[in-house]
Amino acid sequence: MNSTLRAAILIVNLALACYTVGTVLQQRGHRATRGVVSWLTAGVIFDVVATLGMIFGTERSLWTLHGVLGYSALTVMVIDTVRIWRHRLSLGDAEVPRGLHLYSRYAYLWWVVAYITGAALVMFSARHAG
Repeated sequence: MNSTLRAAILIVNLALACYTVGTVLQQRGHRATRGVVSWLTAGVIFDVVATLGMIFGTERSLWTLHGVLGYSALTVMVIDTVRIWRHRLSLGDAEVPRGLHLYSRYAYLWWVVAYITGAALVMFSARHAG
């Protein structure tokens, strides 16, 4: 595994941590606090950097099952983060509406599914490479 992919794997773990903290804070508090938007924004930034690292660090096709899952997961998290930001900017620290609250939960779960499939692929390929 080349150094670009290794760095991307490290960075995607940072995205997981940020998304987890931001989503848990929002799910527990039902609010778009400064902390929630900060953690989610950091998660998106790490996720974009990790995705680009994986794209440039691999010789495989960009349109693998994991690639499609990853791109769609990044997309739903960007949408979630934008919606949370819009809510915060327009209403401040008001309670997050039920629809946005549910969207955030499902977007995060979808992202975790993509993360797990990527981790499984890495473990599977490492196991069969040696």
